[in-house]
Amino acid sequence: MTAAGAGDAIWGRIHRLASQLRAAGADIALSELLDAAGAVRHVDLADREQLRTALRATLVKHAHELARFDAAFEVCFPPRPVRGAGEPAASPARAVAAGPGPGAGPALGERVHTAVEAGTEQELRVLAEEAVARHAGFEQGARTERYHVYRVLRAVELAHLLHDALRRARERGDDLSRAEVAARIEALRRLITEEVRARLAAEPPGADPAVPVSPFDVELARATATQLAEVRAAVRPLARRLAARLRRRRQSIRSGVVDMKRTARRSVATGGVPLDVAFRRPHAHKPELFTLCDVSGSVADFAGFTLTLISALADELARTRSFAFVDAVDEITAVVEASPGVVEPWQILQGGRVIGADGHSDYGTVLHDFRDRYGRGLTDRSTLVITGDARNNYRPPGGDVLADIARRVRAVYWLNPEPRVQWDATDSVVRAYAPHCRGVFEVRTLRQLGDAVERIL
Repeated sequence: MTAAGAGDAIWGRIHRLASQLRAAGADIALSELLDAAGAVRHVDLADREQLRTALRATLVKHAHELARFDAAFEVCFPPRPVRGAGEPAASPARAVAAGPGPGAGPALGERVHTAVEAGTEQELRVLAEEAVARHAGFEQGARTERYHVYRVLRAVELAHLLHDALRRARERGDDLSRAEVAARIEALRRLITEEVRARLAAEPPGADPAVPVSPFDVELARATATQLAEVRAAVRPLARRLAARLRRRRQSIRSGVVDMKRTARRSVATGGVPLDVAFRRPHAHKPELFTLCDVSGSVADFAGFTLTLISALADELARTRSFAFVDAVDEITAVVEASPGVVEPWQILQGGRVIGADGHSDYGTVLHDFRDRYGRGLTDRSTLVITGDARNNYRPPGGDVLADIARRVRAVYWLNPEPRVQWDATDSVVRAYAPHCRGVFEVRTLRQLGDAVERIL
C-alpha cells in the first residue's frame, strides 16, 4: 500500500470530521486544520486514543464542544476489527507525514488488482477508503447508499476483478486460489459499503428530511429498493396512458392541406358555398421499432423499464424487436414478451447471450455485430432506439458503424440515463454517436422516459 493512498484516506476522514463539526456550529478555521495536520504527524494513527487526543486538542476550542466532537469522531473514525495473528499493520502515520500525493505510486486500479490477489484485510480497507473518497460522488450531495456504492464498484470494476485476477495469474504462471480471491473481493465490497455507510451517517444532524418524490421523478440510478419497487408499479399505468394518447393523435392526424376537389364536390349541396371543407389525411402508419439496450451495471434497471414500456405499447406499433448487450448482443424479444411485469436484468442475462469475451461494455463491437447479424431486418420503416450510458471502456466506439445503420433506417434515437454533465467525461463517447442520431435524450426518470418515447413514436 502506498503512503499516498493511505494519506488520501486519512486526510479525507479528517476533513469530514471538520466539516461535520462546522455544520454543528463549531468555529474551525484553516489554522486549526493546519494545527491538526502538524499534530497527527507525531502520533501513532493505529492508536485511536492518540489520534482522538491530537484532533481534540487542535479542533476543539470550548469545553461544551467536547461531547459533540467525540460523537463525530466515532462516526468518522469507527473502531477497526482486531487484526489476525501475523497480519502486518499498515503505517498510516508515515502516510500522513508524507502528505497526500495523487498520482504518486501505482494507480488505484493496479493496487486493487494486487490487493485482491494477495492483500491483507488492512490493505483492502485502506483501498476501500481511498476508492470511496475518489469515486463515491459525495461532492454532488449525499444520495442513497446504493448510488454511492455503485459509483465506487463501477470505478474499481469489481464485477470483473475475479476474472482479471485469475487471467493475470495464468499469464504469470502462478497457481492462484479462486476461493481466496473471491473472498478478498467480497471483503472489498463489504468494506466499500461500510465506508459509504459511515460517510452517510456523518451528515450534519438536523438536516431536512428528504421530500417525498413521485415514482415518475425518481432518479433511477440513485433510487432505493423501495423507490424502484414504486417505479416498477408505475410503468404499466404509464404505458396505458401513453398508448391512449398515441391512439388519439393517430386518429386525428390532419396535414392542414385542403383537398380542393373534394371540397368543390361537397359545395354542390350548398349552392357552391364551401361550408364543408375536406382535408387530405395521410395514412397513419404504425412505426416499426427496434430497441438495443445496454444491460451492464446500473443501466440494467433503466433498460428493463424501457423494454417494459415499449412492450406495453405493442398494439400501437407495427412490430417490435428487442436486443440486449454488454460486450455481446443477442435478441431477447421472446424474453420481453413472456415477462408478466417489468423486465428484470436477471431475466435478460439468463435468457440472452449478452456477455462475450470479458463482460466489459464494448459498444463498438456490439454495433458491428448487430449490423452484421440483424441488419437485414432494418428498413426505411424501422426506428432504432439505443439505451445506455455510452461508456465504452476506452475501446473503439464504432461511430462509423452506427452511421451505416442510420442510413438504413428511418431514424436512430439514443436514451442516456446519465446526467448530461457527465457525457463525454472519462470513457463516455456520446459525441461519437450523437451526429448519427435524430435525437439524444437525457433520461434519468420515468417521466423523462415516457416523454422521450412519446416524442420518438
